[in-house]
Amino acid sequence: MNQQTLSKNAVIAVLGALIADELAQLRKGDGGLLKGAQWQAETIITLPDRRPDDGSANELLEVVVDSFEWMALATRVVSFFQLQSSGLEDYLLRVHTLGDWADVVLKSRDVAARDICFTTSGSTGSPKPFIHSWQTLTAEAQFFADYVKSLPTKPKRLLSLTPAHHIYGFLFSVLLPELLDLPVVRGLRSFATVHGGQLETGDLIIGFPSALQQIEQRVQQFPAGVAMVCSTGPCPAHTIDSLKEQGIERFIEVYGSTDTSGIGVRSSSAMPYKLLPRWRADGADTLFDQQLNRSVSLPDRVDWADHEYFRPQGRVDDAVSVNGVNVFPARIAEQLARHPQVDDARVRLLADDNSRGLKALLVVGAEVSESQATNLVAEVHAWAGRHLSANELPKRYTLANQVPVNGLGKEIDWDLMDNNS
Repeated sequence: MNQQTLSKNAVIAVLGALIADELAQLRKGDGGLLKGAQWQAETIITLPDRRPDDGSANELLEVVVDSFEWMALATRVVSFFQLQSSGLEDYLLRVHTLGDWADVVLKSRDVAARDICFTTSGSTGSPKPFIHSWQTLTAEAQFFADYVKSLPTKPKRLLSLTPAHHIYGFLFSVLLPELLDLPVVRGLRSFATVHGGQLETGDLIIGFPSALQQIEQRVQQFPAGVAMVCSTGPCPAHTIDSLKEQGIERFIEVYGSTDTSGIGVRSSSAMPYKLLPRWRADGADTLFDQQLNRSVSLPDRVDWADHEYFRPQGRVDDAVSVNGVNVFPARIAEQLARHPQVDDARVRLLADDNSRGLKALLVVGAEVSESQATNLVAEVHAWAGRHLSANELPKRYTLANQVPVNGLGKEIDWDLMDNNS
């Protein structure tokens, strides 16, 4: 891969992931079905009244959207690839195939910015955009390319269980195979290959904790020379140990976040993470970015073994302001979870309340009727009033059987669960 370019196939993979994710957020029900699609240059993006009426349209290569969705998709692509810096963004509304969209992206990258804008999942608040320079992204991808070259078995094929528009997926399923010149299997085909016993020596699986837990339970034995990479959250040590017992030759864990990209890496859950070359420890909870010459805060509390090795100890308990008073949602959730009928809890700011109140998700083990839910919420609210201050007391409660997560297993706002199922 030229350090300044992406291949057209790589851009098409990212465009498909962006389209699937955006439509999943805009639509309920079948919006998520496109997440496993096999995207091709011939895939058509069209309005209902522009579909050919001669029966020639191939629905497997067609995404039918309304005018609002078309604009939303184009806006998402413009933001991700920073097309506004080239002035070519309007061309996305003039062409109709994924290959044509990819050509617009590539032309824009030739004449203007090559930076990439990733968006957080919203697991710890509202989704936020973070722009990463092409230089830092390619430098990190090169580091991991050299890292996997040192594996006992040289990778021959990459199977990605992660979407290409996520920063982890972009680094490991787009940039990494471009650098290593590896074929990539994506979407449902990747899951089917892993679960269907079609793995081969030299396969490198790019996964995330919940997907790898499913693999652990369904795959009895792996062929020799298969490696796994995991990120987006902590993978249970027993899952890693079990996968190794089933034949995984090397298990690589990457620690990072959307705003920082990769921070550390390790190949054993018994060992601490080692900082990537980009970073230098700069205090207990701060890193110094040696490429961009700036300090950044760590997303978690960490225990430093020395200046280079560390272990994450859990999310930083950030305060939020309610009526001008700082409160701590994680601590409030811990208190709500102490109620005898509550298994777990989450607390966030009310998005529609101008930061003047909180909402809570109560996780309960059994199904409850509407009247039982009303009574339980009233009981928990009264109970919480005896343990929390007025500003800490949630104004709205939601009941669920589990904390909702997105396709990567990361927690999402429960008000978005219908759009991310």
